[in-house]
Amino acid sequence: MHVYSPAFREGEQLPSRYTKNGENLSPPVAWEGLPENTRELLLAFEQFGPASGESFVHWFVYHIPPQIGGLSEGFKHKRDPDMPPEVLQGRNSLGNVGYDGPVGTIARNLHYRLRLFALDEVLPLDEGAEFEQAVRAIEGHVLAEGELNVDYQRKD
Repeated sequence: MHVYSPAFREGEQLPSRYTKNGENLSPPVAWEGLPENTRELLLAFEQFGPASGESFVHWFVYHIPPQIGGLSEGFKHKRDPDMPPEVLQGRNSLGNVGYDGPVGTIARNLHYRLRLFALDEVLPLDEGAEFEQAVRAIEGHVLAEGELNVDYQRKD
């Protein structure tokens, strides 16, 4: 399973338009090569510490039908007439439903990842679910996982 963005490539710097230092838009994300029995997709955008394994969730979207090949820039399912109404957004680590982009730091480069999970069932989650709920719900139901890694360092 391959996850990519038309706005940046693996290992590149996240463009500032997708951060709170810019326009705070959710980035465009696309995918291909889903397993045949995929019933739902879950997408998460996290800051993570590779050594510690800790993550800060900036955004996650679930109940994505496998027929959809991606999410557009600035995705908001309630304003996107092309998106099925069952596609939902969860509560990020700031406690908000939807996307809150990185703020970054001048001191060091921070690491972020977009992770896509192909699932063999539809999750029993309502809109505004906590990420921890989603992690528990996908346990034992992940058919495949794809990842796109980017960095961000604020320039002032």
